[in-house]
Amino acid sequence: MKKTVLTLLIAVCSVVSMSAQIWETFKSLDHEFKVLFPYEPQFQVQKVPSAVGELDMNMYMATATDLDSDNMLYSVIRSDYPTEMFENPTPEFIKSVLDGAVNGAVTNVQGKLLSDETISFNKFPGRSIKIETTMGLLYINTYLVNNSMFITQVICTPDKDNNESIKRFQESFELIKVN
Repeated sequence: MKKTVLTLLIAVCSVVSMSAQIWETFKSLDHEFKVLFPYEPQFQVQKVPSAVGELDMNMYMATATDLDSDNMLYSVIRSDYPTEMFENPTPEFIKSVLDGAVNGAVTNVQGKLLSDETISFNKFPGRSIKIETTMGLLYINTYLVNNSMFITQVICTPDKDNNESIKRFQESFELIKVN
């Protein structure tokens, strides 16, 4: 009897461990960050128009592999503004850049801004926002690091709102210095 219970317990533990997501550290030397992704991210560059001309939006995206996943998408985005724009930025200028990022995100997904919090990341200014859309909820952290905008984003369905994987991904983001 004890042997049967032990065998059953081992089998259950094996199934549970196989179904758990395996988070791995992803490091981009080109874009100077590292983060935990639950899936292998794909990289793409998208050209986006801006008030200062066309910018490259460098995107690393990991899409859910099954419907039971906590979240549909995890992504890190980096865009670089012209350096001369940030030589002596005022607090008002920095706020306007972050406001533009927030407003652009809400407009691009035709969503409703549910929360907007001013944050700091390694002494760099940022914003943490939550947007409701027809496709789900977006959790976005945006950081202005000198002339570079870093965005971490998670998309989930409303029934998976506030899941632990959102926090795990967002809090795992780190800048790395590459020289």
